[in-house]
Order: sequence, then structure tokens, then C-alpha cells
Amino acid sequence: MEIPPGLIDSAAILRTREGVDFIHREFRAGKLVRIRRGFYVQTAEWLRAHPSQRFAWSTAAVARSVKGAVLCGETAALASGLPTLGTPACIELATTLPGRSGTRRSPLLVLGEGNAAQEVRKKRSYPLKYCLKTAVEPVLHGEFRCTGLMQTTVDVMVSGRLSHALVLADGVARKLRGDGLLAAGANLLSVPGIAAGIADRPFAAARRRAELVATLASPLAESVGESYSRAAFEFLGFEQPALQHVFSDRDGFIGRSDFWWRKERVVGEFDGKGKYVDAALRGGITAEEAVYREKLREDRLRALGGGFVRWTWADVDNPDHLKRKLLAAGLRPRNLG
Repeated sequence: MEIPPGLIDSAAILRTREGVDFIHREFRAGKLVRIRRGFYVQTAEWLRAHPSQRFAWSTAAVARSVKGAVLCGETAALASGLPTLGTPACIELATTLPGRSGTRRSPLLVLGEGNAAQEVRKKRSYPLKYCLKTAVEPVLHGEFRCTGLMQTTVDVMVSGRLSHALVLADGVARKLRGDGLLAAGANLLSVPGIAAGIADRPFAAARRRAELVATLASPLAESVGESYSRAAFEFLGFEQPALQHVFSDRDGFIGRSDFWWRKERVVGEFDGKGKYVDAALRGGITAEEAVYREKLREDRLRALGGGFVRWTWADVDNPDHLKRKLLAAGLRPRNLG
């Protein structure tokens, strides 16, 4: 996780023998937001920032001010470069002390009653949550000390949130496959550290949740949106489709589909906005050309005689919308036969 420019660390300034009186003046005037004691961001910059930027500033402030801080859960996942579904709701720290576990309210503070100050108070801040662990072996990622890959993975998989868990688990599967540590066709239960971590959990319901996610996880899911969609299929009761299926016609290679329900012969595509507006993802062509090429590709896929369905983030956020699209394409949930 990269820390965006703009975080003011008063202790770091003092170490350069510079004064910090200007920070206190700006803070009293409402021009600075105090994330934690000694850490500030300009009020206007805080308001303009994306939630992920505010989370990164907040996490850095915690990591630098809490002695021995070890990030865990989705916070550790983000800090170590693994995918998460959006910005975590809180900053999670590992602790081996039972009396320390629990959630602390965010100390975020801005002074004044102007419009900017009131808007800051409406913006989401990030409480600090201490999560009890039997043992912690931290791994360094940049400036952050985090729980290790296996522990982080299991922690998120037992959380009970299938969508968040599968996004991370698919990302871990991609990493392990890339590192040569996950055989083709194997799932995460074949990874000793993950299997052992799940088995060590005291609650059967948590173990079952994690085992389901570990079984579903695939290195072939190429984006957070695809993983999020796969969690929705499971929630709605649809069969899990094949991923990245290759299609060709008499003119040659057409492309790989995000999803392919072989039995029903239905192609599914998650339409993330990035493939059209992100120049890097477009491969140097214009947005208009990307839309045109996608239309030609879809026409060729439809000409093969199967069904075709597209959906967006908004559809996955509202599973009823996604379900209607899948039903209209000819798919049926398992419980409906």
C-alpha cells in the first residue's frame, strides 16, 4: 500500500529541527484534519481524497504511532498488495492480549463549524480494531508490519463475508500460482499453511465458511469484479462457471470469456468501467475503438449460438438485478432445478 503525498507527521518534522507551531495554528483554524495525535492532512485535501487515500493515511498514522503495531485482516491484505473489495471499514491490528481486543473509536478531529469542517465529520473515518490472535509472526511490507500471507488469508476467509473473502482468496490463488506454489486445478485447501490455519479455528461454522471459500478460489479470476461476481453466483445459487474459456470461429480466435456456463451454453461478461476508460487497460486504443471492438467480439460470440449476458458493478451490488439478467440469459439457480 502506497501512502499518498499529504500526510503531515509532526514527529518527523521535529526530527529535522523544524518547528511545528504552524501545524497547531492551521489545526486551530480548521485548515488541518488531525487523524491521530501528531498526524494531519489538509482539510481540503482530505475532502478531495478517495476513501482508499484516507484509509492509507489513517493506516500509516496508526502504524507509526502504535508501538509494535502489526496489521491483520483486510488491512494487512491491502498493505501487502493483495486485492480487497473496496476500502476496509476499520484498521485492524493483531494482538495476543485478550484484554486489548475490541474496537476503539476513530480519533479523527477537525475544529470549527464551517462547511468544510462539517463535511469532514460526515466523511467516513476508520476506527481501530484489535483482533485477538494466539500468535503473530509479522512480515514487513514497506513500512508496515503485517501478519503473514497464510494467516491473513485465513483471517479474511473465516470472516463470514463471502464477497470480501473470495476477492482476497482469488488474489492469493493468483499469487501462489504465479510463484509456482499452487498446482493447476488445485484449490487453496491443498496449501498446507491455509489448510492448517482453517483446521485450527475453534468454531465449526467459521471452518466451513473458510473451506467453502478455499474450494471456490481460483487463480483464473483476473479482477476484483470477476471475484465479486463469483461470490454473487454462489449467494444466488447459480453454478460456478468456467473461467477464461477460449472461443474461436471459422475466422480464428475470438477471445477469452470472463465466464462460461458450458451446460447452458451461456457466456457471461463482467463489464468493469476500467476496460473502456483506463488507457492502460485499453492497450493504447481510444475508448470509442475499445467499445467498437467489444461489440464485434460480442457479435462473434453470439453467432456461435449460445446465450450472452453482461453486467456491471451496480448489478452485483444489487443481486436481484444480477439474478434477473442471469435468468433472462437462460440460467437457473441450483435450487430451482
